[in-house]
Amino acid sequence: MKQNKKKGVSPIIATVLLILIVIILAVIILLWSRGFVKEAVLKTIGGNRKDIAKFCGDVKMQKILDENSGEVGFSNLGNIPIYGVNVKIVKDDGSSEIKRIEKSGGGRVNPGISTILKGVNYKNSDKIYITPILMGTRKSGGLKDHECSDDWALRV
Repeated sequence: MKQNKKKGVSPIIATVLLILIVIILAVIILLWSRGFVKEAVLKTIGGNRKDIAKFCGDVKMQKILDENSGEVGFSNLGNIPIYGVNVKIVKDDGSSEIKRIEKSGGGRVNPGISTILKGVNYKNSDKIYITPILMGTRKSGGLKDHECSDDWALRV
């Protein structure tokens, strides 16, 4: 009777294969987890450079109401330029909608300037919340907008 002298995979090849599998899994996990980590967006005003979210508290807005037309607007009283706004309109029946208003709709407002928001009427709603959107730069370069939280909304 003949003995079967075939061997399995050599230990060196098995070790190389295991290392390759671990590296491939690590790359997959790294790419997957990048979606959960936000890239820092920074803003510089007056030589002060910090995370853009920290500037949301420095935005100063004052509401403007036109009694005749029912239009809503705001004045930018602070020193932070506003790139745009999110307007949350809560109607009397409890329903709500959010509109993003940028430059063409009157949402981009530099310090010391006032604007009327197109398509926003306070007579048809119970509450209106105007939340600023700021523009900053990514650490890796390029511009990125940042929507401030509802904590910083102007209530109309």
